[in-house]
Amino acid sequence: MRILGVDPSLYVTGYGVIETKDGVLRLIEAGVLAPERGQTLAERLADLQRGILEIVKSFKPDAMVVEQVFSRGAFPRTALLMAHARGALVCSAGLCSLPVFDYAATRVKKALVGRGAATKEQVAAMVVHALRLRSTPSPEDVTDALALAIAHARRCSADLGRGAAAR
Repeated sequence: MRILGVDPSLYVTGYGVIETKDGVLRLIEAGVLAPERGQTLAERLADLQRGILEIVKSFKPDAMVVEQVFSRGAFPRTALLMAHARGALVCSAGLCSLPVFDYAATRVKKALVGRGAATKEQVAAMVVHALRLRSTPSPEDVTDALALAIAHARRCSADLGRGAAAR
């Protein structure tokens, strides 16, 4: 199974494609989509949509996992802008009939580290360990996207285990 994890942003959207086979995770591709800063909102969203469509067509994932929008009361505009970016990315998946799953950051942390209050450093260490990497992916948007993909792979693996146990 191939999984595309996406950490949405209007400025630097991280993505990571992993493959899981027989319980072993493997990194296929990771990087960022970074629309130019001087662009209008519509131009940035179009760039994100085109970029993720290209990734989906190139790597043919079976699922896309996107982080849920988190909003701090003091920054409602940031949440709104993030939702725009997320919407463009999810729309791209819809155009390709790609199933989309969304996870809260705390759920991802719990899946990787075992607790929802884990630090970014702890999550990054688990991404390195799970994918047998030599160093932490950079920037952290890529690490976050890979963490989303790994969390989904583990959820799917657990779901399969429960299905087999029920038989």
